[in-house]
Amino acid sequence: MKFFGTDGIRGKADKFPFDNNTVSLIGYVLAETLDKQGKGILIGRDTRQSGKRILNALTKGINAAGIKVTDLGVLPTPAVAYILKNNDYQAGIVISASHNPYTDNGIKFFSSKGTKLPDSTEAKLEKNLVKYLDEKKILKSASKIKNFSSKDSKKLVNQYKDFLISLMPKDALKGKTVAIDCANGASYKIAPEVLKKLKANVIVINNNPDGKNINLNCGALHPETIAEVVKEQKCFCGFAFDGDADRVISVDDKGIIRDGDFFLGVVAKYLKNNNKLKNNTLVITVMANLGLLKAAKTEKINIVTSKVGDRYVYEDLKKHKAILGGEQSGHIIFKQLLDTGDGQISALQLLNILVKEEKKLSEMCAWIKKYPQILINEKVAEKIPLEKLPATTKVIKQIEKKLGDNGRVLVRYSGTENLLRVMLEGQDKKEIKSFAQQIVKEAVKEIAKIKK
Repeated sequence: MKFFGTDGIRGKADKFPFDNNTVSLIGYVLAETLDKQGKGILIGRDTRQSGKRILNALTKGINAAGIKVTDLGVLPTPAVAYILKNNDYQAGIVISASHNPYTDNGIKFFSSKGTKLPDSTEAKLEKNLVKYLDEKKILKSASKIKNFSSKDSKKLVNQYKDFLISLMPKDALKGKTVAIDCANGASYKIAPEVLKKLKANVIVINNNPDGKNINLNCGALHPETIAEVVKEQKCFCGFAFDGDADRVISVDDKGIIRDGDFFLGVVAKYLKNNNKLKNNTLVITVMANLGLLKAAKTEKINIVTSKVGDRYVYEDLKKHKAILGGEQSGHIIFKQLLDTGDGQISALQLLNILVKEEKKLSEMCAWIKKYPQILINEKVAEKIPLEKLPATTKVIKQIEKKLGDNGRVLVRYSGTENLLRVMLEGQDKKEIKSFAQQIVKEAVKEIAKIKK
């Protein structure tokens, strides 16, 4: 599709489709396409400087369609999903480009039930949007509909905050020091507040957003920063959120970074041992490390592998009637609590397990032995389907044969950028790095040849 990627619409904040007229049309099309029900449309956003402008343009379009908007302010993406699930609204929007720099922005869409929109609905939205753009439709004025007051917004935000606090017993974290990196993003207020309510000693970094520093050398993409804090301050553990706080990367008591694979392994084993892992099933994506797969096999945990993207993890959770799934990147879904990834829910669930087991995270992770992994992201001029790159495909097959059962090759394009992602796992890091470089070199050469 022209506009929609793996998670809504994303791009440069100062370029099409994020110019004011197109954004207004997006709001108008959403309001017109979805069933008119509930109290209107909720909008939350992260801390990017372009967020308020995009909010105003969306509101204009939604109002023009005769629908009210409730501005929730700066709030984590999953908070909007939670509020939708527990209230009566037509849909929800989050203005965020997640882990991307401030120069980017995005528009994420949620149904009235708090789930990501299905592909069929996005295709319908895309079709209507393209139609209006082709007709050069301009929304010159919006209907005079008043937005809901800040009082309504505050009440809804407090619902989410109270829910997070309810996930752990009162005073559960008393005497424990927890470090968090808020990525100068959407969690900068709410995450420290919740942990303090649970009586944790909280060390917070990167919680001073200025509109431009979101994800800048911090947060889930740079967990090494919070890892140093955990190590120096001898913390119980640490967490790094991304810009919109729908993902989290953990750090154990020794200052070792533990990504989503470790997180899923620890939680799945705990739930299985306590007869709480529904259908004994864990949903992961194709990016999960081979070490997690082999560890799960030793514990006789069933593995379901989905496409990359938490919306696809959610679909497989529904299909296989499972309750736990996620991605190596830190998107974790606890389906019994919420139908989308939530970094704060994830952090609290893991803390709950550590407290109940009376163990440290380093101990809980010890049973998972990850394979060396190499990931290369290479910019390409065009995302030509891999099946139309015969020379590249041949190299990939040759490497897969050499690795056998002790390695893995995954080559795909980014859903949001012109990037070729080449991921290899194996027992020898030097060898798989060389293999990955071979694939990238061949693909770049072949794409350039076709482009000529």
